[in-house]
Amino acid sequence: MAEAKATVRTMDSSYHKLLDEDTRPVPESYRRDSPIEPGPTRITIDRYTSQEFFDQEVEKVWKRVWQVACHEDDLPGVGDYVPYDIAGMSFLVVRTGENEIKAYYNACLHRGRKLRENRGKAATELRCPFHAWTWNIDGSLRQVPCQWDYPGLEPEKESLPEVKVGRWGRFVFINPDPDCEPLEDFLGDLPSHFELLPYERRYKEAHVAKVIRCNWKVASEAFMESYHVIATHPQILLGGAHDVDTKYDVFGNYSRAIRCGALESQGLPEWDPLPADGKRRVRHPLNGWVYEATDDGLVRVTTPKGQTGLFTPNAEPVEGELGDVNPHLCDWVGGLQLPQSDFEKAMAERAAKDDRKNQTHPRVAYAQMQREVLRSVVPSVADKIADIEFSSVFFTLFPNFHPWGSFNRIVYRFRPNGRKVDECIMECMYLAPIPEDGEYTPASKIHWLGVDDDWTDAPELGMLAKVFNQDVRNLPYVQEGLHAMLLDEWIERP
Repeated sequence: MAEAKATVRTMDSSYHKLLDEDTRPVPESYRRDSPIEPGPTRITIDRYTSQEFFDQEVEKVWKRVWQVACHEDDLPGVGDYVPYDIAGMSFLVVRTGENEIKAYYNACLHRGRKLRENRGKAATELRCPFHAWTWNIDGSLRQVPCQWDYPGLEPEKESLPEVKVGRWGRFVFINPDPDCEPLEDFLGDLPSHFELLPYERRYKEAHVAKVIRCNWKVASEAFMESYHVIATHPQILLGGAHDVDTKYDVFGNYSRAIRCGALESQGLPEWDPLPADGKRRVRHPLNGWVYEATDDGLVRVTTPKGQTGLFTPNAEPVEGELGDVNPHLCDWVGGLQLPQSDFEKAMAERAAKDDRKNQTHPRVAYAQMQREVLRSVVPSVADKIADIEFSSVFFTLFPNFHPWGSFNRIVYRFRPNGRKVDECIMECMYLAPIPEDGEYTPASKIHWLGVDDDWTDAPELGMLAKVFNQDVRNLPYVQEGLHAMLLDEWIERP
């Protein structure tokens, strides 16, 4: 009997059928297919654990690639500046004119001291705090104290070395490679995915950053796929996501994932609905275990067979028959609960008014809810938005920039924390539509969380903070697990 050949499952046909049934015209970009070829591949563990490989990344990636350094909202006025640190290097991005931004190596040409370690505003000069060598904000040398001690100094040759600067969607990119391709060529057709509400018409509503104890690629890759949703965010499956609904494509230097619900779920069991009595509880969609918050801050877990256990929000057993439960749902139900954002409140209120007796597909109903919320902010485009655009659409622009598509506010950036192979910086920015009345106040600074702080210490993120607790709980253990794996077995396992 001939052995059957394995085939790569694709959801393209079902996805395009969904587009044909959309209630609005679908942008052309959503009809492009560019599946990942040849499919999943194996790589060696040293890509995440080796200092030698990390050092190669510095030379071959971070010193040669276009990367997001900051946002124009960080530099509203002439003389405003933002340091950008990456893999042991530092650059200083400065608004030198109303429509001009430059970036310099962030080091004094005298003794190498960083010119600026924190962001600032309205500078008319860049004076080194060590010996007071001073440059104009356009990079030209302005003053050298005791210049007679430097008889060979040629001031016209002592300007601050610049790096290339490019701008897209009000994001400011830099590239240390003087021979790099233009940013427009590097981006390719990425802007074509944001035509109805381009990033040029969005402002930075929030910006939160945190050091994570894992390699930067471990963190970045965790936010490039929705495969982890089943195990890490099981409560989301109960809200419309399921196990076979993400389409992945790669276009040049960027990838796109669309979690669209195009296919029917395969194999998820059906459970009776939980009581609607206002208590905070959720059922795991795979095994049916119910997680319920108690009045004393703990979490009671009950199985379909009636077994129970009491746990801390960190999934530590307190009492009962059960001893091993899902830590992500314990955190979701227990611990600090943040108040809903204005957007989340509006969506909840609209959902409560929705007529559940009609036959509207939940995906279409959800899209209409979002349109109503956006109509108060960007009325000229709200009714033009296709249903598919309200799916979770997330992009990854090599190497570390994750702008979400459609009208989702999320934008991620992941970067090494200095030269530490086992640490990185995770950042989440909210990019909201600029209201058509022109009234908005952008975030003026980054909210830095401590390495051991809970994400709920950033209430500006709303319920996404609880989701991040689930995501980030995994990441240090991925890094530790990589160090624990047997390299040969990883490569050779069939």
